Formats: sequence, structure tokens, C-alpha cells
Amino acid sequence: MKFACYYPRVEYGFQVKVLREDSRAAFRLFETKITQVLHFTKDVKATINQTRNFLVRASCRLRLEPGREYLIMGLDGATYDLEGHPQYLLDSNSWIEEMPSERLCRSTRQRAACTQLNDFLQEYGTQGCQV
Repeated sequence: MKFACYYPRVEYGFQVKVLREDSRAAFRLFETKITQVLHFTKDVKATINQTRNFLVRASCRLRLEPGREYLIMGLDGATYDLEGHPQYLLDSNSWIEEMPSERLCRSTRQRAACTQLNDFLQEYGTQGCQV
């Protein structure tokens, strides 16, 4: 919760499934489908099953795999796609966590980490940063 609520304060938090990756000039664009809305400030129209674009500089080594789900949190975007939805730049102030599979979470070694992640998603999604 410290990352999400205190430093650096995030303005959005989505759980997304990556649909595809596309190269655009100096950026790579990841088209995603929202699977859970945890938090937003400007993106008031964000709902489950809507698409949102996340951009990363082409020089960045970050790779998001199509078909996989991620928790992505960060600062609001300053640009918009053709449909008027915000686009988000992934940078050093972004938090990106690949969502573990149910099979992985059933393993003894990962069970505690998965429980902690699910508890965070539940608490942040329902209470936000209320202290």
C-alpha cells in the first residue's frame, strides 16, 4: 500500500490482459483489455472489458506478453487514443506486476505471495488509500 498511496502516489491502477503489441516510431504500444479497475483519477470512463493503450519507449527493455494479465499502476497519461481514452506511458514511476496463474498460486512456494497480492487487490480496489 505504501507504493500505491504514498510514494510515488499513483493515479490509476488497472488489472489488464495484453491483447497485442505494436511498434510506433520511438514507442511500443501495448493494447490491453481492462479486467479490473482498482483506482483512477482522470479516466472516469474506465470499465471492465474496455481497451486502454500503454506506451513504452522503444529503448526500454520492458516486454508485456500478449495473452498474459498484469497489474499496472502509475501516473495518468497526457495523450489520448482516437476514441478519446487516455494512453499511459510506462516509465520508472510505473508499477507492473505479472498476475500469477491459479496453478502457480496453488504451489506451496508461491501460496503466501499470491495471498498477499490478492489481499492487496481486494483492499486497494475497495478502500483505495483511505487511512
